[in-house]
Amino acid sequence: MEQVVPVKLQPLSDEAFRPYGTVLGLKSPVFPEVEDGKPVQVLFRLKRGAQNNARLEDLAVHFSYNQTFSPIKGTMALVVAPPPRNRDAGHERYELDYDKIAAFVLGPGDACIINKGVWHGAAALGDECLVISDTRKGVEVTSTGMIESGGGYNINLQDAVRKKASPFVEIVEIKKRDNRVIELQL
Repeated sequence: MEQVVPVKLQPLSDEAFRPYGTVLGLKSPVFPEVEDGKPVQVLFRLKRGAQNNARLEDLAVHFSYNQTFSPIKGTMALVVAPPPRNRDAGHERYELDYDKIAAFVLGPGDACIINKGVWHGAAALGDECLVISDTRKGVEVTSTGMIESGGGYNINLQDAVRKKASPFVEIVEIKKRDNRVIELQL
């Protein structure tokens, strides 16, 4: 049986989010960066899945760009953890500090940017959340507006990423790798 890692949802604030990135504010802009490739802005839907949205079994990580998240309709949970210190170890061995996982509630008007290398995942807190994200070109969005590759958005993206070449983003199935799941405390 897997080990459940409970993570309490908290409001998005500058101080609490600082270890993972920056909160966009009137006097604190954020600066999307892409080392290799081109930046792109996408609009996507997070939908409540058939499974429990309060449980995450995988997280995404990418080192060549940072990424913004800004809901424009609905509410989401953004789950983050510090970047692995052993970047050269490969995704099957990347350090994931389960004691430092945090989850933030983002609603319309909230915006933040995660630093390069920050572990992340997201879940809709209602039936659906419409989100704008600055990310890296290579993310495929279908005609329905659902992301098919490029991040860990609680919509079974690991299968899509495996099917398409996305060398700049890694989805780590923490349930399979570490026998752990993250459970959001709503």
